[in-house]
Amino acid sequence: MPAIVFDMDGVLIDSERIVLRSWESVGRDLGLDGLRDLFFHCVGSTHASTRERFDAAYGGRVDYQDFRDRTRVYYMEFTKDGVPLKPGVMELLEWLKKNGWKTGLASSSREVNVRRNMDITGMGRYFDALVCGDMLTASKPAPDIYLRACAELGVDPARTYAVEDSRNGILSADAAGMKALLVPDMIPPDDVMTRHALRVFPDLFAVRRWLEKQDADA
Repeated sequence: MPAIVFDMDGVLIDSERIVLRSWESVGRDLGLDGLRDLFFHCVGSTHASTRERFDAAYGGRVDYQDFRDRTRVYYMEFTKDGVPLKPGVMELLEWLKKNGWKTGLASSSREVNVRRNMDITGMGRYFDALVCGDMLTASKPAPDIYLRACAELGVDPARTYAVEDSRNGILSADAAGMKALLVPDMIPPDDVMTRHALRVFPDLFAVRRWLEKQDADA
């Protein structure tokens, strides 16, 4: 049975822009500069890894947990009417389900946030396994999260696709020995990202068309 594992933020939901907007809102409140650059270094990382980077930059000025609590207030306000989906996501997930694919999620976000997003978007029913950032210690680009997702699906990583938007994510999937598909979001692909990706796509519509062809040719 074919299998595929997705990242969530920036791949399935258009949340990265909202998170950045939340960070910058808190930055204005607290008079912090450089948050935008820090944010892009943290994309695809776990809560713990982000904390380390934040403390290195602002530890003497701002408590990280206070910062996250403040950003969550803004994020909840910005998403009170729902979380925007990436173009083509529901069509792709429906096609995968209809054609018998095993589907997993490997998100660096905390489980409570992942499940909230699955609930409010209705995507939860499409996934056979959910692995979240607070379920393990090592953050992307370590392969742990993808290896665990494959283990929970009962599939061979080498025969499984991973869909990512960030450098950390692509490196993680590639290190796990998976077939990494890159759909860039806010970060333009660089040489490292394209070198470790099997293919690069403009959106999830293109991913579905390509997978349909692979399915037909198999």
